[in-house]
Amino acid sequence: MRTAFIGVSHWHAPLYYRPATRLSGVTVVGVSDPDEAVARLVGAELDVPAFSDYRALVEATAPDFAFVFGRHCDLAGIAGWLIERGVPMLLEKPGGINAVEVTLLRDQAAARGAYVGVGFNFRVGDLCRGLQAAIGDDALTFASFRYIGGGPYRYRESGCAWMLDPAQSGGGCTINLAVHFFDLFRLLSRGEPMEVAALMGHTSWNLPVEDFSAVTVRAPGAICTVETGYAYPADTGAFDLHFSLRTTRSYIVVRADGAMDVHRLADGAVTRSEVMPRNAPLYPLFVQACIDRFARGQPPLATLDDLARAMGVVDAAYAANRAGGTPVASNVSGDNG
Repeated sequence: MRTAFIGVSHWHAPLYYRPATRLSGVTVVGVSDPDEAVARLVGAELDVPAFSDYRALVEATAPDFAFVFGRHCDLAGIAGWLIERGVPMLLEKPGGINAVEVTLLRDQAAARGAYVGVGFNFRVGDLCRGLQAAIGDDALTFASFRYIGGGPYRYRESGCAWMLDPAQSGGGCTINLAVHFFDLFRLLSRGEPMEVAALMGHTSWNLPVEDFSAVTVRAPGAICTVETGYAYPADTGAFDLHFSLRTTRSYIVVRADGAMDVHRLADGAVTRSEVMPRNAPLYPLFVQACIDRFARGQPPLATLDDLARAMGVVDAAYAANRAGGTPVASNVSGDNG
């Protein structure tokens, strides 16, 4: 399979293109980035042609599949161009700076019958599988996800200072980190968010984007809290994290060390297993799953509809924060028009 990588200056891009080069039957045919020096550097690393314009890359190499990265404000435009030309892809989340952009993209892809997966890579890991197995056919009533990453200096160090400008990124830790857990809550609760309350802060770093976010999401029969931030004094890929979930029959706790305890409420019995609670180590598995599923004619692990619905919660969270924390309705379709 001929693959191309668009927007390789994004800090996630190496986590995709390096595993891709090790996959049997996969050939990287080219890379692009508006920063021509970065494109050339990555092209030299992979020994492939490099372009400053993704359109030139696609026209010159005719890839079978593209991995799409970039500034959040550019993603919808890039993906829309690829959809019109029939290029299957994996689009990095959040796919745009708001739910409106992502919803329009979803509808465009549906009209064209396009193949577009999105970067919700928690779905491929044993954390997601373990939680789904522990919940089974039970009803989820409460979930809490705490996921605090390192400081925003990491974006400057990786050449992605645009992440700290809300006009280019759409926001801070809510759109960047919390969106994963809005998706997981939808998946595990098997319900759609109806109401969102949120408070956010900029006080750790005094930057235009929020560095802490506390969001409460209500769905039919279940409530979820999501705390994310840029505050943990650790290397990139390390997080201060703790997950707790309650069903009608069990209480589930996932700790940073990977221990997952399932407490059975009927008799107090505890079952312990090991999971990977972070998503950084999942990228090689996710890249292979993306390519394999496309090659086999299977749908993506997560679709543009999943992304649009999660982004509807993101938009509602920002609206609730602007309203001083007052809950607002979540438009789960992402259609705010």
